[in-house]
Amino acid sequence: MRRYSLPLLLATALAACTPTPGTERVTAGESVDIASAGAQLSVQRAQNGVVRPLGYNPALQAAAEAHAQYLSRTGGFSHTGAGGSSAMSRVRRAGYQPCLVAENIARGQPDIRTLLSDWMASPGHRSNIVNPQLTQYGFAQAGSVWVLVLARPC
Repeated sequence: MRRYSLPLLLATALAACTPTPGTERVTAGESVDIASAGAQLSVQRAQNGVVRPLGYNPALQAAAEAHAQYLSRTGGFSHTGAGGSSAMSRVRRAGYQPCLVAENIARGQPDIRTLLSDWMASPGHRSNIVNPQLTQYGFAQAGSVWVLVLARPC
C-alpha cells in the first residue's frame, strides 16, 4: 500500500469537492463547512486504504439536508424519514440515480471531529465511510442531528 502525506491527502480531498472549497454550506442555518467535512471523510478513508477521495454531490446534499431537518423537527432518530421514506428513496427524489446508497445518522456530537470519531468507532458507520464503492457524499446538520449520505451513481 502506498503512503501519502496528510497535506497531499487534504489537498486531493479538497480538490474533489465540486463547490469552491469553503463556500458550500448547510442551508438549514448551520455553519458546517461541507468541503472540510468531505476532506475529513476522505482522510479517514485514506487512512483505511481507500485512496480515492469522496466527491461532493448537490443532490446527495439535498437528501442529507431533508432528512436532518426532518429528524431535528420531529425528534426522531431513524433511517426511515418523512412518509416512510428510505435513504434510497430520498436520494432518488433529489434527482440522483444511485446504484448504491448508504446513510449515517448521529445526534448530539458537538463538532465534526467528535462525530467522525464516533462513526469510525462504530463498525456499521465505519464500513459505510470506508466503502470504496461509495464515491460521492452529501453532509448536513440540523440542530443536534447529523446526516451523511454516501452513494455511487449508476
